[in-house]
Amino acid sequence: SSVARPKTLIPMVSMERLHAAISPQNPTKFRQMCDSIDSTGIYLYSTFAKDEIEEAKLNEKDLALECRQFPRSSGYPEDPATGIAAGALAASLHKRQIKLDSKKDKGIQYDVFQGTAMGKPSKIRVEIGDYTLKETNP
Repeated sequence: SSVARPKTLIPMVSMERLHAAISPQNPTKFRQMCDSIDSTGIYLYSTFAKDEIEEAKLNEKDLALECRQFPRSSGYPEDPATGIAAGALAASLHKRQIKLDSKKDKGIQYDVFQGTAMGKPSKIRVEIGDYTLKETNP
């Protein structure tokens, strides 16, 4: 999926498996694999209930995303916060009509937590709006 640069989105079955993932061990082979599929990295993700983390206690039915970004060739093995990848994931979920928030009175939002596994937690909120162009009379 992409909003600026293509990312390979990989769903994980649980946060435990997500946090157990390790960065690619052979940077050359990883770059070749990413290049072969025209991707700038892999973005692993899993959902979790927001009440599982202290700072995000909002509505026990709401879900958020925990993610990990392993970039193709940035000089570091993992990124603690990746807005482009979070945007691509939200766009992909939205396109597939997957909404994580149970509140109906607000725009579509996706809370993306990243960097937790590497001890540098971040939170990115992606909001999907209606940007339909409307004609105006001159």
